[in-house]
Amino acid sequence: MKVRHVLGAVALAALSGCSSPAPAETAAPAAPEAIAVSPGAPRACSDVFVPDKPVVGFNAETGCTNKDGTLQFIGVIDCADGTKLWPVDAATGAPAGYAREDTAYKVVTGEVAADKGYKQAYEECVGPDADAVSPAPSASAE
Repeated sequence: MKVRHVLGAVALAALSGCSSPAPAETAAPAAPEAIAVSPGAPRACSDVFVPDKPVVGFNAETGCTNKDGTLQFIGVIDCADGTKLWPVDAATGAPAGYAREDTAYKVVTGEVAADKGYKQAYEECVGPDADAVSPAPSASAE
């Protein structure tokens, strides 16, 4: 009978240890505002393509996000001088327009491909072979 009481006391002690609060050494999770955004995370398209501001450091492979947070991939045209030209649709969250790498973003009314300024930027981008190539962006990102 003594054995049962001893085993019962051991079992009770073991169970009570399971329900004790976590030790003080256990670190609490970081507060949400303390968690940094990954440096490679895509920026909002409206922050990348800002009217009359240069487009600098945009990575077409990373893309950008629309106002709902959905990832958007912007078509890119590789220019003859090694820069990029981006025609941007309003569905991305940025105003419809275009920009050449490191130049100011130009807003257009209507379809980007139909804009005279875009056509000129495209011709300057691709160089003398502009007539041989379509002004539409490539389907793949960079």
